[in-house]
Amino acid sequence: MNPVLSVLAIFVASSLLFIRCGQYPANIPYVPIDITISTFDPQFVSLQAVGGWAYLNGGSRGLILYRASIDQVNCYERHCPYDTENPCGKVSVDSNGLFLVDNDCYGEGCGSRFSLINGSVVDGVAIYPLKQYNTSFDGVLIRVFN
Repeated sequence: MNPVLSVLAIFVASSLLFIRCGQYPANIPYVPIDITISTFDPQFVSLQAVGGWAYLNGGSRGLILYRASIDQVNCYERHCPYDTENPCGKVSVDSNGLFLVDNDCYGEGCGSRFSLINGSVVDGVAIYPLKQYNTSFDGVLIRVFN
């Protein structure tokens, strides 16, 4: 094979991997967020324990908070990164509380599953992870911001 073509093929392949890893589709709208909640609020009491989760208003199609560890809370955008124009593309926590699934609108989403731990794609047609927002947590107050 021509050495120039080999180098070009390697460059294109690595560029595609770089673009896919950790990037979000440009069509998920940027929405400014700066929200602070308390884990003592009855709506968010599930976040007092590691593994707890809760829905929160905000973002493009809503947010999901997940208590990943003693001192870490993750926040994901519910706007599914696959087919972002589909109004049914909205992830929800599955019935077992283990994954985030795009099957909103009576099961008409793409069916992709995402890790509740880090928002990565577990299976399905989605190739991008869920958009994640910055958080800070002091043991009681959770701040979500971008």
